[in-house]
Amino acid sequence: MDPAIAKFYRIQDPFPMRWSDPIDEVQTTQRKGKRKTTTRFSVLQEEGLSSRIGSTAFETGVPQDEADPLGSGSTVIRTLKQKGINADENLLLRSRYLTSSKNFAPNIFLRDVHQDDTQESLLRGLDFLSRSIDQKSESLKVLVENNFDKFVAAKATIENVYKELKNRNLKKEEEWGVAPIRKPLNESSRKVQEIYGPILEDRGKEERYRALLVLLEKHRNILEIPSLLTESIKRRDYDAIVEEYQRARKWVEESRNLVPYDTVIPIESHIHQLIIAEKMWSQVEDTIENFKKDTWRKLVATKQDDNFMELIGILLELGVKDNPIWVWLLSRYDYLKNKITSSFERARIQIEVARRKAGNLPPPSEAVIAFYLKTPLRRIPTEKQPPLDTPAVVELWELQYELLNAILSPSNGIVAEIVSFWETAENFIQGKAQATLPVGIDDNSRKHHRLSSDGIRDLQKGGQELVTLLRDCMATFFHEPPVDDLSSQYSPLPPRTPNSGAATPATGQFPSSPMTLGIPKPKPGLAGEEYAFLPPNANSLGGVYYLTKIMTLLGNAGSTLGNLAIGQPGLERMKMVISGARERAVQAVCLCWHLDVQNCKLLEDWTRAGEQRDMTKMPENFLGIQSAVLGGMQKLVYLSEVKPLQDGEIIQPPSVKLLQHVRSQFVRSLYKALQGMVENSKRPLHRSDWAEESLDLASPVTHISATRLTAHTIDYTSPQIRLLLTLSNLSHLRSKIIPELLHLFEASFSVKLTEESKTITDALRQIDKQLFEEYTRPITTRLHSIVNAGIISSTWGATDKPTDASPYIYTSLLLLVTVHAQVSTSAPSLTTTIVSHLAEVLSRELRDTLAKIPKFNLGKLLQATLDTEFMAQTLGGYVTRECNDIQSAIYVGLDGKSDAAARQGLQAELGGLKSVLGELKGRSRSEFRCFRKKSAVTSGSSG
Repeated sequence: MDPAIAKFYRIQDPFPMRWSDPIDEVQTTQRKGKRKTTTRFSVLQEEGLSSRIGSTAFETGVPQDEADPLGSGSTVIRTLKQKGINADENLLLRSRYLTSSKNFAPNIFLRDVHQDDTQESLLRGLDFLSRSIDQKSESLKVLVENNFDKFVAAKATIENVYKELKNRNLKKEEEWGVAPIRKPLNESSRKVQEIYGPILEDRGKEERYRALLVLLEKHRNILEIPSLLTESIKRRDYDAIVEEYQRARKWVEESRNLVPYDTVIPIESHIHQLIIAEKMWSQVEDTIENFKKDTWRKLVATKQDDNFMELIGILLELGVKDNPIWVWLLSRYDYLKNKITSSFERARIQIEVARRKAGNLPPPSEAVIAFYLKTPLRRIPTEKQPPLDTPAVVELWELQYELLNAILSPSNGIVAEIVSFWETAENFIQGKAQATLPVGIDDNSRKHHRLSSDGIRDLQKGGQELVTLLRDCMATFFHEPPVDDLSSQYSPLPPRTPNSGAATPATGQFPSSPMTLGIPKPKPGLAGEEYAFLPPNANSLGGVYYLTKIMTLLGNAGSTLGNLAIGQPGLERMKMVISGARERAVQAVCLCWHLDVQNCKLLEDWTRAGEQRDMTKMPENFLGIQSAVLGGMQKLVYLSEVKPLQDGEIIQPPSVKLLQHVRSQFVRSLYKALQGMVENSKRPLHRSDWAEESLDLASPVTHISATRLTAHTIDYTSPQIRLLLTLSNLSHLRSKIIPELLHLFEASFSVKLTEESKTITDALRQIDKQLFEEYTRPITTRLHSIVNAGIISSTWGATDKPTDASPYIYTSLLLLVTVHAQVSTSAPSLTTTIVSHLAEVLSRELRDTLAKIPKFNLGKLLQATLDTEFMAQTLGGYVTRECNDIQSAIYVGLDGKSDAAARQGLQAELGGLKSVLGELKGRSRSEFRCFRKKSAVTSGSSG
């Protein structure tokens, strides 16, 4: 038999055949010992009176039931029935519980009737019992005073009878002389019973009440322990809890030692103290067990930065079977594992819901696209991030960063919790954290201070699983397509792990919403639909900015976890995940970049660029966007802001494939931008009210008004002006913008773009030539018609001595004046190039048309010479070397088709011809003043 059970129930025989209560046996022995010495008045005492009255009188003296003397509100026998004790049919058993019985046993009464009472209820019963005794004492005192004479008379009679019996030497046959007085004596006894029975009964109750009161008062300090313990628990005063628990434990051990297991009869007061101590200890144990259960619940739900060490300490101090250190570590493992899974799934759902909402919105207009593409060009305070994209797209980017930051942040995310968890776990593994923990009563908790080898291995394995789980979640986020079925993600709580040794705290789940689940997917074919992290219709500026932030967050998380012991086994895999995520991010940005450069033509607003009045803001806008994207791409590719590992780098160098992808996209962006500029020159696509326009410049004068010829306005509705400004922009791109961007790319990515530079330069030349021809072709055609019609005319050269230049010369020069005016007001830097080119065209047309005349007489020879010289001297500042060569060829041709008489006549008329030429120049000085130039002119054909 268990010694603790034997000690608690005071079983002395290890194999008892019947139940025996040592306390009852001791009380019986004591009562018998006292009754061995009787007095002559024993007839009036309890035993003597009971024997004389008989069994019928005894039974009538013990009621069937009575109220609880401690004022519980119920009766004694009814309470015993509720506790499984049937005392109503057993008179002897009932007499032990009723205070009106002479056999009332206070210890049995408290043990059985009030075994479940708390300390507070016993104290209330004590107060009730004290008031009842005072009331009974007062009633008894009044009764004795009122019947005192009768009591004295009865006593005298009894004494006289006793003397007579003794003096008369009475015999047994005569019933000792009692026979004559038996009947009156019985009658007197009956009357005495009627009169003094209640008095004696009340006196017994009073004595028993007082005995119970003294017993409770004596051990008040023991009875107060459960209430003090409860109050300490309510105040969360852990020191007081331990103090009261140890005091209760000490009391019960001392009380148990007072009642030995041997045959020595214990002292009744010791038995009473033991009963009360056991009662108190039972309450204390129940309270402590409930407190332990509550503390266990708090411990498994306690976070890293809470008072988990205090809770572990109180459990070790009170003594527990399970190891609270191990339970807390396992609960933290379960908590972190569930939190990683639930947080990641919640983030995926929220991001996909926001992505679908953004994808179902109407696409941004051309004006909105242009507005956000010009963001890098706006002057905004550095501490304020300018809006890089539409509100819906920026909101989705911010949501992604916020959700991923809650997971990956090394300072306040789940990564920080993993780091803190493992640092604490290592302190427990190394025994550092246990230095401040208690060892418990009798060093019973010291065994919990050391973790087993198997436990340490399981703990390390669990930590590695947390890192692996988080790493796989990030790989899923960046590599897998968007969530297809949102309802499948609303799963119940994840199951507990097999290694879990404690209750797992509830993990918050996001409720499914019909409105959320019913959001349709964007229409198929939307750019970037294969990327779960890319907002629909996002531009490259916002994409490179936010993805760099997100990748930096991922890199820092990988570096932080890689520095932990649990992160070392999967470090290479972590590097691969980060590199793969970076590659996907770069691909997504390149996709947005490609779409943006297709919209670069929207940057053309046909306003002049500051001090450079001969071009628009388009080149500088393009430079700003490309520089911003290249700068952001460099940060995204190299992730230089990621903290390194303690013994290496978490970010691997970009692969050749990745750099080649960026390189190709950069070159494509230049071509797309040039293509957009060409499209703008033909038709400004961002104006829906602009209709298709003809590029026929046969009559350019009709498209020019006085208001369009100012240096501060641009008539962008004119195709000729758009061509001129585009040519000027291309010239600036070729000379400054493109070389600057090429140098920026080479410096950012440590590569040489030699071949790409040559290809782009050739493409620029071709585009420039194409647009130049598109502008000059109608003018060239017009010059051809004018010159050909003028020379072939029958009236040309009909005068022997011409006094004026031919009309076609004036018409051709006036056409060039118009062109000069248009170019000089729209794109001044192109004036020399275009007018010089047209001067060459005019010279060639003159040469080719004159070559069609088979023979020149003197009149035609003089007219051809006058026309050629007047044209050359009027265009003076724009006459190139090629013009001079053509003029020389014209003279050679004229000389070859003239006879000797005509040549001699020409020599004779040269003086007069010069005079006429001088007069013509003087008369036309004002009309052709625009052709004067101060500096020398070189050959400048754009081709």
